[in-house]
Amino acid sequence: MKLSVFLLLCSIGLAQATDSYAQKATVNLEMRNQTVKEVLDEIEEQSDFSFFFNIKHVDLHRRVSVVAKKSDIFKVLETVFAGTDVRYSVVDRKIILSTEKQEIQQINQDKKVTGVIKDQHGEPVIGANVSVKGTTIGTITGIDGDFALEVPANAVIQVSYIGYVPQELRLGGKNHLDVVLKEDSQALDEIVVVGYGVQKKINLTGSVSSVKSEELERQPIVTMKDALAGLVPGLTVVKSSGQPGSSNPTITVRGVGTWKNAGPLVLVDGMSMSIADVLPNDIESISVLKDAASAAIYGSRAANGVILITTKKGKEGKVQVNYNGNVGWQQATRQPKSATGWQYAELYNRAMLADGKALPDGTTLLFPQDKIDRMKNGTGDIDHNEANTDWFDELLHTALQHTHDISITGGNDRVQYVGTVGYAKQDGIIESSYERYNTRLNTTANLADWLTIQSNIAYINDVSKESPGLGYAYYYAPRSFPNMPVKYSDGTWSFHSTPKNPVRMTTDEYGYQRYETDKLSLLLSPEIKLFENSLFLKGVLGYESKTSYVDKFEKKVIYDAFEPAGQSENIFVARNTKTDTWYRNRNLTLSATANYMKKFGDHDINVLLGASREQFRYNTTSASRKDFPTDDFEVIDPGDAATATATGNKTYSALTSVFGRLNYSYKDRYLFEANVRRDGSSKFARGHRWGTFPSFSAAWRISEESFFSPLKSAVQNLKLRASWGKLGNQSIDNYLSMSTYAVVGGGTRFYLFDGTVQSLMTESVMGNNIITWETSTNLNFGLDVNVLDNRLGLTFDWYNRDTDDILLSLEAPSLLGITPPISNAGKVRNRGWELTVNWQDQINSDFSYNVNFMLSDVRNKILDMHGYKSPTSSLTTRIEGEPIDALFGWQTLGLADTQEKYEQYKDVMLTYNSNFSMGDIIIADLDKDGKITEADKKIIGNQIPRYTFSLNLGFNYKALDFSAMFQGVGKVDGFLGRDIIEPLGSQTAMEEHYYDSFDPSNPTTGKYYPRMTMANRLNYANMSHWVQDASYLRLKNLQVGYTFKFGEKSPVERTRIYFSGSNLFTLTKYRVFDPENGLNTTSFPNSRVYSIGANVTF
Repeated sequence: MKLSVFLLLCSIGLAQATDSYAQKATVNLEMRNQTVKEVLDEIEEQSDFSFFFNIKHVDLHRRVSVVAKKSDIFKVLETVFAGTDVRYSVVDRKIILSTEKQEIQQINQDKKVTGVIKDQHGEPVIGANVSVKGTTIGTITGIDGDFALEVPANAVIQVSYIGYVPQELRLGGKNHLDVVLKEDSQALDEIVVVGYGVQKKINLTGSVSSVKSEELERQPIVTMKDALAGLVPGLTVVKSSGQPGSSNPTITVRGVGTWKNAGPLVLVDGMSMSIADVLPNDIESISVLKDAASAAIYGSRAANGVILITTKKGKEGKVQVNYNGNVGWQQATRQPKSATGWQYAELYNRAMLADGKALPDGTTLLFPQDKIDRMKNGTGDIDHNEANTDWFDELLHTALQHTHDISITGGNDRVQYVGTVGYAKQDGIIESSYERYNTRLNTTANLADWLTIQSNIAYINDVSKESPGLGYAYYYAPRSFPNMPVKYSDGTWSFHSTPKNPVRMTTDEYGYQRYETDKLSLLLSPEIKLFENSLFLKGVLGYESKTSYVDKFEKKVIYDAFEPAGQSENIFVARNTKTDTWYRNRNLTLSATANYMKKFGDHDINVLLGASREQFRYNTTSASRKDFPTDDFEVIDPGDAATATATGNKTYSALTSVFGRLNYSYKDRYLFEANVRRDGSSKFARGHRWGTFPSFSAAWRISEESFFSPLKSAVQNLKLRASWGKLGNQSIDNYLSMSTYAVVGGGTRFYLFDGTVQSLMTESVMGNNIITWETSTNLNFGLDVNVLDNRLGLTFDWYNRDTDDILLSLEAPSLLGITPPISNAGKVRNRGWELTVNWQDQINSDFSYNVNFMLSDVRNKILDMHGYKSPTSSLTTRIEGEPIDALFGWQTLGLADTQEKYEQYKDVMLTYNSNFSMGDIIIADLDKDGKITEADKKIIGNQIPRYTFSLNLGFNYKALDFSAMFQGVGKVDGFLGRDIIEPLGSQTAMEEHYYDSFDPSNPTTGKYYPRMTMANRLNYANMSHWVQDASYLRLKNLQVGYTFKFGEKSPVERTRIYFSGSNLFTLTKYRVFDPENGLNTTSFPNSRVYSIGANVTF
């Protein structure tokens, strides 16, 4: 780590203050007949001072008496060391103790040794203790990490510094030493952000994973949407769309625990936000709270985990300006490939022959052989649809993205600040764009020794632009005929009545659609320190406003349709339409906490009490008109008033909470934590609004026991953890406790009451005023191990989470006449484990490396559906004893690719498929009743990822750095939807893979795709034949950088140039598509990115 300059060496024996903190800090002491060590410990407890000294020079067991009331540090030290030869130097919050004897001994030695001490990052370690083993000879490193000593020949030099592993070096014949100190992770006591506070990682009793800003900086990302993939065990990110500015990915922590909103709570500096509303370069750290012990402090919103994001804060020191810029090029990761025009023609002819729609001599085929030959040799007439168009290639292209951020950091002991401004532009690999401007200012003001105020303000403006047809362009790509050109020779667009031209749909000929969002977040947080920094009173006032405007105009588009085989021409005209939509979110957060911390000998206690209030307001308004005189209008008024529509919606919810936490530690060996939170939510009816959510956890640091001492040199940390708790989920729709009413007939039916014509409203959905919280009960056991001088670390967790009272819409008799109410009826279990193994080592002063491996698994099971049954016609289903949204359909036995197979299964298959023939898919008759029915369906796949893993590699060699992350899923199922597997359908054309389908005229076994036919759509139903192994291994990120350092006279301190890539390659058995897209096979594809960037520090 980089250390700020803290020492200006003074003449030994002269006490001198060089910083305002030392001049102003005071201590209160009343210690009689206490040891020097006890006095120094008490000073460190009351203040921010730290003492540095050689224990051979200072007698810590000497007893003194000190009485001081608001005395400065100089008077106290003079009293403590009166009558001794100990002298001190005070710089900022560091106190260096030395002796006159030390100086004299250094003068009379017979050999001079010099050296430089640096950390693993090449930064000087200032104030490190350098001494000769077995003597009182020693010194402290200077401002550049340098030292000089007069020592005996063949001396053994000892080097130590707080937070680092001590070293011993034999001089031999050397006169100069270059020493690299390795970080001691146990001594460093890494701080982790937890709910409403921080804790030492070594003292955690719950399951918490953390991500540092450096891990985010290795990725060429524009937003945070998929930045966490592979960085946290147990956290799964499914990015179903690669469209710039698109909605958030699906993030789950330890599996899917419910079927409404299974995403975790995201808090940015304590305020509830979308993860897309915070920018990567603004983030200091991320903590993921995964079990009840760590998350219960957030009560009713923590059932699916909590992601705590902390933004960067200013630092005391000189002003530092940093620029970070990145330019990247995007390409689709994986994409289908259209069949060529001639392949499509041959397969179409093959289907006509198989279906008996053409004579065997070929005279009545749609595509004559001469037409096919012209397409094969590239001489086809595109005006007569003899093209070879790959619609995916035409639609997708290489797109540019670039980000630029400038930050300014600085401050003094009173005010610290960090300000950032940024710009980002990302073009889509399908014609679209996203543009963002952002700024943030975080300020910490120390108004008094007892009062600190933190203020954050952030603003983001982003704009997404696209054609109104973009959402359907990739959908129509596999449906478009490959023998049709994008444009005919006269420049007019090709078109068919069913699959529209997907390339044309992305252009401004369809109109325009512009999404603009303004996001403003404000935070003010005062903190008061009382009773000698034992009691901390903190308040938080947070406000977030998000306003969006969607400006959409669909032009009047004329389609001149291509109809095959000389059919009459069809003309289609789409009506022009203008739609204006406004969205507004306003969220208010208020909280107050009191935190008391005190150490009594070996006992350490921390008590937190707090209360909070959150309010969420949302409203939307939309207006639309059609039939404008021309396409040149940008306002809604000129449209036909008779077509005008207007809609609106407004919701309000609030959450009031009280909470508390108790932490207790004995000798940092036995650790205990208890949390409780009581929430009241407006989403439930009176009498059912309040819920209480407790948790208890404990840990035992076996490595701190006396009996473990013989193993301490090999095992630096061994800790067992256990936790239990209940969490709630109130992430449900508003107003479910109230009934919904609708106008009968949509306002088109009227009734006569007392001679007056009136419309009639009736109850459409029953409310349920007794619904309440979904509640999850969590059990977690964990193990933490650090060995080999903390170079190797291992963390293992096993957990079980049962979620009860999940909201379900239960079946009701049809005579009820309305939709039945939502009820607390479901129960789901998630059970799994997580493993993290980390290795880091410093080989020498030039080379260090690290390896991190994460592996996790979760098994999901529905325990109770209260009698509810999912429809058997759906691809996904919910059945007791099975995972949520498991794939459901017929089990298949391959193709009837031999006459023997055909005869064996013909009678059964003809009960389902009257056109069953050679080359069709065989369905298993599971109930053995001699026919294929819905009763033969079963679970055929699980789309919840299992065995998610990542491997992170990195090394530093001098100024060169390298990092790579492999990420993947070991077990998950995907389904090739009908959009891609059904050729020659009413809305599906042909992809290249079908050219290898079963051919009845030349039967070959082992084919995957069934025969070509236009009469048998039943081959493409929900069946296991189309379920694919979607597991994958992906090189998620790779980055290589080189850092140039400049001299003091240069305005540039350092510049790092780096090359990076993301989604560089994927190994998978999944056919055609990117396996990460899941079932969304026709959504906007994900991107592979190659980029170059620079980080410049001034």
